[in-house]
Amino acid sequence: MSTTSALGYRDDHLHLLACSAARRSVDVSAATSIEELLATVRQAVRRRSAAALAARRQGGAVSAGDASHSWLRVWGYDDALLDERRHPTVAELDSVAAGYPAVLHHITGHVAVVNTAAGRALGLASGDVLVERHDVLAAVPRPDRAATVATVTDVLTELATAGISACTDATHTNDLAALELLAEAAAGAPSVDVTAMVGADRLDSLEDLTFGMTVPGLSAVTDEVGVRIGHAKVMPPHDDDSAIAELVATARACRFPVAIHAMDIDTLQASLDALEAHPPILDTTRSAESERIEPDRIEPDRIEHCALALPEQLDRIARLGVAVVTQPSFVTRRAAKYREQLSATEQSWLWPLASLLRRGITVTLSSDAPTVPPDPSEWIEAATSRTLGPAERIDSQTALRLCQWG
Repeated sequence: MSTTSALGYRDDHLHLLACSAARRSVDVSAATSIEELLATVRQAVRRRSAAALAARRQGGAVSAGDASHSWLRVWGYDDALLDERRHPTVAELDSVAAGYPAVLHHITGHVAVVNTAAGRALGLASGDVLVERHDVLAAVPRPDRAATVATVTDVLTELATAGISACTDATHTNDLAALELLAEAAAGAPSVDVTAMVGADRLDSLEDLTFGMTVPGLSAVTDEVGVRIGHAKVMPPHDDDSAIAELVATARACRFPVAIHAMDIDTLQASLDALEAHPPILDTTRSAESERIEPDRIEPDRIEHCALALPEQLDRIARLGVAVVTQPSFVTRRAAKYREQLSATEQSWLWPLASLLRRGITVTLSSDAPTVPPDPSEWIEAATSRTLGPAERIDSQTALRLCQWG
């Protein structure tokens, strides 16, 4: 990460626990082919085996009592950017990591491949690629809480070094336990203001807590140091946008604004339908000098990503008063994929930015880390000099404003 400015910046969409997990993983994000990816995993397995052998010769044990160390976690591949344009297979992963239960995570965090040993441990009967199967992957052993807290604190400290003063964790599996862990980590890095969303299907875990409240860190000096409870995150189940409306309704019942993950036209359409069917919450509790109280929204709903959108959908976003939190780096990092898979017309609808601003829509730039580094200088560069869909470029001062905090 590079320091962009002495000013404060906000990364309004990232995943702190995923950033922490990526640090503990074999990193294959630089691999350009499956062969190169497998070679990196093979080397990691050899190093691990050598370390285990050395420990045994010294009469010790390797990470005794921590089952997570018997598993191999690999992270960072993108099938669309590999020469083969496909996911690695179970057999290929077995060929280099047969001695360990191994999980290979896609760079987006939404897809994983597990080898035979891991599949057996997780109760899987087949070697299918796991798409949005966080329920299955939750059973993979994890490091102890203290280690995770320390790593998340390190991530937050590096955000501060990069000039980022505030961030929003947009993880759809967040519940109260996750927020408490993040709050404990945030107490160790008080220079970064942390907000964390909660999964719309996990709001009941909050008990008497609600939107806008602070979950304090255990080691915080005051209750103000911790994690602010943010939007209810709506993540449509894979290939099932019909669930969006129900999740939005659940959030409204708990008086939460929503942030909806929308990467394609169909999901965006279902999201806008749901938002229209379940209008934003109004807050009429604030005081006013006059007898007449003007109701106001608790906070605008959000569309996360807005990766592909029709012009008429952008008009509708503006009419509904919905904000968009987007990641301009995707259009530059994945330009080859988009040119290969999308028509010229579809390319013009990719990752809109100037079109959003012309309609008066509130826009914030972000990273989606660990998918893209939390580096504001990269977002600004991508927003101002993109070669794919150049009509969506914005000027540098506007880009700067869209990722500043406060």
